[in-house]
Formats: sequence, structure tokens, C-alpha cells
Amino acid sequence: MPGIIVDMVEWLAYLDFAVSLAAECSDFAVSQFRLHPAQRKRDGTLVTATDVAIDRMISQRLSAAFPHHRVLSEEQITAYDAGTEFTWVIDPIDGTTNFARGLPIWGVSIALLHDGLPVVGVVDFPLTQERFSATAGGGAWRSGVRIQSYDGEHTDDQQLLMKCTRTDQRMQMRTPLKSRVCGSAAYHLCKVADGTALIGVEATPKVWDLAAAWLILIEAGAVITTWRQEPVFPLAAISKEYVAAATPVIAAANQAILREFIKGVTIKSAS
Repeated sequence: MPGIIVDMVEWLAYLDFAVSLAAECSDFAVSQFRLHPAQRKRDGTLVTATDVAIDRMISQRLSAAFPHHRVLSEEQITAYDAGTEFTWVIDPIDGTTNFARGLPIWGVSIALLHDGLPVVGVVDFPLTQERFSATAGGGAWRSGVRIQSYDGEHTDDQQLLMKCTRTDQRMQMRTPLKSRVCGSAAYHLCKVADGTALIGVEATPKVWDLAAAWLILIEAGAVITTWRQEPVFPLAAISKEYVAAATPVIAAANQAILREFIKGVTIKSAS
């Protein structure tokens, strides 16, 4: 027990740092909103000058504050070093297309991994005025209010499923849930965590899309698994390049909802 308490105090200190950093980056992103067109990267995803600037800003702050920690980020260091105890995982703007085209659902995602497992997670969505956060063992929060995923066992057509635009190409779903596509993987998953939606499905998320939201989901009482029914974290204890490594996931409010949903799912392609 004493070791667990010490860990939680340490995680809270890191959380305070991450929250402050995310808020700073969100303020900068809001100042740049609608100003920069998106460019297509080699992997087919989009990037703006603001993504790159925030990625560098976060990396510089982390390097100065925690010189022995590593960074895994969407726009700079995309390889994971399994030999490092602490790794910060960054998505400078989750929802880049929304950001570039003027839609308000996008956010700054910052997570801290300890031996490959998320222990701190923050996703700040400034234009919806929602900041999701969690620490391992410390619960999940939305803008200072503790959140919990839906605890019922059944679905109906008055409830929601969040999904990405590629989901229907790769998965056939028989479900009464009403689908919503908001354009941000982290937002979709956080909306399962806070009880807004019962299911979240992402066909091509990367580790930086998932790290913070994964912890927020778990701490809110939700569950998340890959399409092959495998755990998402901890990351495998091998050094690996993650720029091309998509991890299709299903998040659910609880195990009962997940079991009911999976009964109606056929995977066309999980690649």
C-alpha cells in the first residue's frame, strides 16, 4: 500500500505538469485556428504548421523538465524506446482535419507511460471547453468533475456509438445504436468514458491517438480492446517504429455492453 500511495502522488505531480502544458498548447492552437491549411504526410495523414509547432513546444518543455524521459510523438519522434522507464506520448492536435477546416472538435493529447503503461493522461478540447484527465488509480475527470462510463447492460436506438470514417469500410455492425462521426479518435473515446456514448470504434488509430484516452477510459470504468480482442497497453517491451502501426480498437462502456456489441460485429479487414 505505501508504494501505491507514493506512485499516485508522483502521478499527480506529472498530471499537474501535463494539464498546464496542454492548456498552454491549447491556447496557442486556438490562436492559430483556421489559419493554416493541412498538408498530407507520407503515411497519408494530415498535418498543419500548428501540429508541428505544438509538437516541438511540448517536446522542448518535456526535455527541459524531465531530461531522462523519452518522447514519442506524432510529428517528430515516432519510435518507441523500450529501454526507457518513462515515455511521454504526444498528439499535438487530435482531429487535424477538423482543426484545418474550422470544426471545433479537436484537442491536445498528452500521456505518460511507465514501462509502456499509461499512468497519466490529459486530452484538452479548448473549443468545446472539455478537459479530460486521469491518473492510474486516481479516477477520470472532465473539467474538474469525476466521470464514469454508462453502467447499464443493454443498448437501444436512443443511445450513441462513436466511430471513425473508416469503420464502415472495415467492420459490419448490427446494432441499434445511433452512429456519430466527430472526427477525433480521442474525443470519441472520451465520450465513451463520460457516458455520452456506449461504444467507440476506431479503425486506424495510432498509439498517440490512444495513450491518454485509454487511461481515461479505464479509470472511468470502461473497457477497450483491439479488434482481435487483445489488450492495447502496455506496449510490447520492444523498441519499435509506430508511424505505420495502426491499432484498431473497440471501446465500450462496460464488459456487458462490449459482449452485446461484439455479437453483431463482422470484421471485413483489421489491417
